[in-house]
Amino acid sequence: MDKFYHSVHLEPALCRGCINCIKRCPTQAIRVRGGKAQINKKFCIDCGECIRVCPHHAKQATYDKLDAIKQYEYTVALPAPSLYSQFNNLDDVNIVLNALLLMGFDDVFEVSAAAELVSEATREYISTHEDDLPIISTACPSVVRLIRARFPNLIPHLLPINLR
Repeated sequence: MDKFYHSVHLEPALCRGCINCIKRCPTQAIRVRGGKAQINKKFCIDCGECIRVCPHHAKQATYDKLDAIKQYEYTVALPAPSLYSQFNNLDDVNIVLNALLLMGFDDVFEVSAAAELVSEATREYISTHEDDLPIISTACPSVVRLIRARFPNLIPHLLPINLR
């Protein structure tokens, strides 16, 4: 059983076997067989590049519906700074933050603030582990999966920070 949840879904009926996705997949996780793309989940890192380049929309993101938050006791929205750029003429980001609360989240914590905490912890770790260089950030799940799938010899260089 695959121990990773994959967010990329292939809709075979929409695939035309054009190979755009094959050319752009950084882990060579896609093959065309019988005129249709197939994704090898063992190598897929969920970067979404195939979704972006598919002209037929055969690759799609799998996501939960908003009401899925009801199954959790406490929910926190983690908006990235790029979220605000999706709104024209947004004068106050608190409008978006309050909207997330009104949508049902119990709390909102901006990713940029969390990134500052991770940066500080990273600097501290590096200063006490200089002999372990290079150290690779684990901030991006796709990078971590890429290393696990294609460069397992680099796993010991992944930053072992667990903020709680």
